[in-house]
Amino acid sequence: MKSRFYLLISLSCLGLLGCNKSENAPKPDMALNYFPLKETHVVIYNVDSTVYNNFNNTITNYLFQLKDTVTNKFTDVQGNETYRIERYKKTATQDWFFQKVITKKIINNRAEEFIDNKRYVRLVFPPTLQSTWNGNVYNDLGEWRHEVKDLDVPLTIGTHQLDSTISIHQYNEVNLIREDIYDETYAKNIGLVVKEVKAVDKNISTGVITKGFKYKMQLDSWK
Repeated sequence: MKSRFYLLISLSCLGLLGCNKSENAPKPDMALNYFPLKETHVVIYNVDSTVYNNFNNTITNYLFQLKDTVTNKFTDVQGNETYRIERYKKTATQDWFFQKVITKKIINNRAEEFIDNKRYVRLVFPPTLQSTWNGNVYNDLGEWRHEVKDLDVPLTIGTHQLDSTISIHQYNEVNLIREDIYDETYAKNIGLVVKEVKAVDKNISTGVITKGFKYKMQLDSWK
Protein backbone atom coordinates (compact mmCIF):
# COMPACT_ATOMS: atom_id res chain seq x y z
CA MET A 1 0.00 0.00 0.00
CA LYS A 2 2.80 2.38 0.93
CA SER A 3 4.52 1.72 -2.40
CA ARG A 4 1.35 2.50 -4.31
CA PHE A 5 0.84 5.66 -2.21
CA TYR A 6 4.35 6.94 -2.89
CA LEU A 7 3.99 6.10 -6.56
CA LEU A 8 0.80 8.16 -6.82
CA ILE A 9 2.47 11.05 -5.00
CA SER A 10 5.43 10.90 -7.38
CA LEU A 11 3.23 10.85 -10.46
CA SER A 12 1.21 13.79 -9.13
CA CYS A 13 4.38 15.80 -8.53
CA LEU A 14 5.64 15.03 -12.03
CA GLY A 15 2.31 16.11 -13.45
CA LEU A 16 2.43 19.39 -11.52
CA LEU A 17 5.99 20.02 -12.64
CA GLY A 18 4.97 19.38 -16.25
CA CYS A 19 2.06 21.80 -15.96
CA ASN A 20 4.23 24.47 -14.37
CA LYS A 21 6.87 24.12 -17.07
CA SER A 22 4.22 24.38 -19.78
CA GLU A 23 2.54 27.37 -18.17
CA ASN A 24 5.84 29.16 -17.57
CA ALA A 25 7.33 28.41 -20.99
CA PRO A 26 7.88 31.55 -23.10
CA LYS A 27 5.30 32.15 -25.79
CA PRO A 28 6.56 31.60 -29.35
CA ASP A 29 7.55 34.71 -31.25
CA MET A 30 4.87 35.24 -33.90
CA ALA A 31 6.81 38.18 -35.43
CA LEU A 32 3.77 40.45 -35.16
CA ASN A 33 6.09 43.44 -34.84
CA TYR A 34 6.64 43.29 -38.61
CA PHE A 35 3.14 44.77 -38.79
CA PRO A 36 3.08 47.13 -35.77
CA LEU A 37 -0.25 48.70 -34.91
CA LYS A 38 -0.24 51.48 -32.34
CA GLU A 39 -1.81 54.89 -32.08
CA THR A 40 0.28 57.94 -33.12
CA HIS A 41 2.68 55.74 -35.14
CA VAL A 42 3.91 57.79 -38.13
CA VAL A 43 5.88 56.67 -41.20
CA ILE A 44 7.00 58.95 -44.03
CA TYR A 45 7.93 57.59 -47.46
CA ASN A 46 9.73 58.98 -50.49
CA VAL A 47 8.02 58.00 -53.72
CA ASP A 48 9.53 57.92 -57.21
CA SER A 49 6.84 57.30 -59.83
CA THR A 50 6.98 57.11 -63.62
CA VAL A 51 3.94 57.13 -65.92
CA TYR A 52 4.11 56.03 -69.58
CA ASN A 53 1.41 57.46 -71.85
CA ASN A 54 1.08 56.02 -75.36
CA PHE A 55 -1.63 58.54 -76.29
CA ASN A 56 0.88 61.37 -76.55
CA ASN A 57 4.08 59.29 -76.26
CA THR A 58 5.20 60.91 -73.03
CA ILE A 59 7.12 59.66 -70.02
CA THR A 60 6.44 61.65 -66.85
CA ASN A 61 8.32 61.30 -63.58
CA TYR A 62 6.79 62.32 -60.24
CA LEU A 63 8.65 62.74 -56.96
CA PHE A 64 6.63 63.20 -53.77
CA GLN A 65 6.23 62.03 -50.19
CA LEU A 66 3.52 60.09 -48.40
CA LYS A 67 2.85 60.18 -44.66
CA ASP A 68 0.85 57.47 -42.87
CA THR A 69 -0.37 58.37 -39.38
CA VAL A 70 -2.27 55.98 -37.09
CA THR A 71 -4.96 58.26 -35.69
CA ASN A 72 -7.02 55.89 -33.54
CA LYS A 73 -8.26 52.34 -33.01
CA PHE A 74 -11.84 51.08 -33.00
CA THR A 75 -13.88 47.89 -33.03
CA ASP A 76 -15.15 47.01 -36.51
CA VAL A 77 -18.49 45.38 -37.34
CA GLN A 78 -16.93 41.91 -36.97
CA GLY A 79 -15.80 42.79 -33.44
CA ASN A 80 -12.10 43.06 -34.31
CA GLU A 81 -9.70 45.73 -33.06
CA THR A 82 -8.90 47.86 -36.10
CA TYR A 83 -6.57 50.83 -36.62
CA ARG A 84 -7.34 53.87 -38.75
CA ILE A 85 -4.48 55.36 -40.77
CA GLU A 86 -4.69 58.71 -42.50
CA ARG A 87 -2.46 59.13 -45.54
CA TYR A 88 -1.18 62.54 -46.55
CA LYS A 89 0.77 63.59 -49.63
CA LYS A 90 3.43 66.27 -50.09
CA THR A 91 4.84 67.54 -53.39
CA ALA A 92 7.46 70.09 -54.34
CA THR A 93 4.75 72.72 -54.70
CA GLN A 94 2.20 71.67 -52.08
CA ASP A 95 2.55 70.94 -48.37
CA TRP A 96 0.89 67.94 -46.70
CA PHE A 97 -2.68 67.41 -47.86
CA PHE A 98 -5.11 64.62 -47.05
CA GLN A 99 -5.26 61.77 -49.55
CA LYS A 100 -7.13 58.75 -48.14
CA VAL A 101 -8.02 56.58 -45.14
CA ILE A 102 -6.55 53.10 -44.68
CA THR A 103 -7.48 50.57 -42.02
CA LYS A 104 -5.33 47.72 -40.72
CA LYS A 105 -5.81 44.85 -38.30
CA ILE A 106 -4.31 41.54 -37.25
CA ILE A 107 -6.79 38.68 -37.00
CA ASN A 108 -6.35 34.90 -36.95
CA ASN A 109 -2.58 35.21 -37.52
CA ARG A 110 -2.90 37.34 -40.62
CA ALA A 111 -2.31 41.06 -41.24
CA GLU A 112 -5.07 42.73 -43.22
CA GLU A 113 -5.17 46.11 -44.92
CA PHE A 114 -8.25 47.81 -46.36
CA ILE A 115 -7.31 50.43 -48.94
CA ASP A 116 -9.09 51.88 -51.98
CA ASN A 117 -12.17 49.75 -51.19
CA LYS A 118 -10.17 46.52 -51.37
CA ARG A 119 -9.19 44.15 -48.56
CA TYR A 120 -5.74 42.53 -48.74
CA VAL A 121 -3.81 40.01 -46.66
CA ARG A 122 -0.34 41.52 -46.39
CA LEU A 123 1.38 39.06 -44.01
CA VAL A 124 0.77 35.79 -42.19
CA PHE A 125 2.18 34.87 -38.77
CA PRO A 126 4.57 33.46 -37.90
CA PRO A 127 6.18 34.01 -41.31
CA THR A 128 8.66 31.47 -42.65
CA LEU A 129 10.60 31.17 -45.89
CA GLN A 130 8.02 28.57 -46.92
CA SER A 131 5.03 30.83 -46.22
CA THR A 132 2.64 31.37 -49.16
CA TRP A 133 -0.88 32.77 -49.23
CA ASN A 134 -3.42 34.41 -51.50
CA GLY A 135 -3.17 38.13 -50.83
CA ASN A 136 -6.44 38.75 -52.68
CA VAL A 137 -8.53 36.10 -50.97
CA TYR A 138 -10.94 38.79 -49.68
CA ASN A 139 -11.27 40.85 -52.87
CA ASP A 140 -12.18 40.34 -56.52
CA LEU A 141 -8.76 40.90 -58.11
CA GLY A 142 -7.96 37.25 -58.69
CA GLU A 143 -5.50 35.01 -56.89
CA TRP A 144 -2.07 36.45 -56.17
CA ARG A 145 0.12 33.84 -54.51
CA HIS A 146 2.33 35.82 -52.11
CA GLU A 147 5.63 34.30 -51.03
CA VAL A 148 8.24 35.22 -48.42
CA LYS A 149 11.57 35.83 -50.21
CA ASP A 150 13.78 36.98 -47.33
CA LEU A 151 13.20 36.74 -43.59
CA ASP A 152 14.93 38.48 -40.67
CA VAL A 153 17.62 40.02 -42.85
CA PRO A 154 19.28 43.43 -42.31
CA LEU A 155 18.61 46.19 -44.82
CA THR A 156 20.05 49.66 -45.36
CA ILE A 157 17.72 52.37 -46.64
CA GLY A 158 19.46 55.72 -46.95
CA THR A 159 21.00 56.37 -43.54
CA HIS A 160 18.76 53.86 -41.77
CA GLN A 161 20.29 50.53 -40.72
CA LEU A 162 17.36 48.14 -40.25
CA ASP A 163 18.18 45.01 -38.25
CA SER A 164 15.38 42.71 -39.40
CA THR A 165 13.26 42.87 -42.55
CA ILE A 166 10.97 40.51 -44.42
CA SER A 167 10.47 40.69 -48.20
CA ILE A 168 7.23 39.57 -49.82
CA HIS A 169 7.05 38.63 -53.49
CA GLN A 170 3.41 39.47 -54.15
CA TYR A 171 3.04 38.93 -57.87
CA ASN A 172 5.24 38.43 -60.92
CA GLU A 173 4.02 37.94 -64.48
CA VAL A 174 6.35 38.91 -67.30
CA ASN A 175 5.94 38.16 -70.99
CA LEU A 176 6.70 39.78 -74.34
CA ILE A 177 3.94 42.38 -74.10
CA ARG A 178 3.33 42.87 -70.38
CA GLU A 179 5.12 43.15 -67.03
CA ASP A 180 3.36 43.03 -63.67
CA ILE A 181 5.71 42.94 -60.68
CA TYR A 182 4.67 43.70 -57.10
CA ASP A 183 6.96 43.44 -54.05
CA GLU A 184 6.85 44.70 -50.46
CA THR A 185 9.37 44.78 -47.61
CA TYR A 186 8.53 45.16 -43.92
CA ALA A 187 10.81 45.99 -40.98
CA LYS A 188 10.32 45.10 -37.34
CA ASN A 189 8.64 47.85 -35.30
CA ILE A 190 8.18 50.03 -38.40
CA GLY A 191 5.99 48.09 -40.83
CA LEU A 192 6.13 48.69 -44.56
CA VAL A 193 9.50 50.18 -45.61
CA VAL A 194 9.64 49.47 -49.35
CA LYS A 195 6.92 48.93 -51.95
CA GLU A 196 7.81 48.46 -55.62
CA VAL A 197 5.30 48.16 -58.44
CA LYS A 198 5.75 47.80 -62.19
CA ALA A 199 2.63 47.48 -64.35
CA VAL A 200 3.43 48.22 -68.00
CA ASP A 201 2.66 47.22 -71.57
CA LYS A 202 5.54 46.73 -74.02
CA ASN A 203 6.03 46.79 -77.76
CA ILE A 204 6.30 43.13 -78.75
CA SER A 205 9.00 43.85 -81.34
CA THR A 206 11.26 46.22 -79.43
CA GLY A 207 10.43 45.56 -75.79
CA VAL A 208 10.03 49.31 -75.25
CA ILE A 209 7.42 50.30 -72.66
CA THR A 210 4.40 51.87 -74.33
CA LYS A 211 2.05 52.56 -71.41
CA GLY A 212 1.54 51.91 -67.73
CA PHE A 213 3.41 52.95 -64.61
CA LYS A 214 6.05 51.99 -62.11
CA TYR A 215 6.90 53.36 -58.72
CA LYS A 216 9.06 52.82 -55.67
CA MET A 217 7.84 53.83 -52.24
CA GLN A 218 10.69 53.83 -49.71
CA LEU A 219 11.11 54.68 -46.03
CA ASP A 220 12.23 58.21 -45.23
CA SER A 221 11.55 58.44 -41.46
CA TRP A 222 9.32 57.12 -38.68
CA LYS A 223 8.36 57.77 -35.08
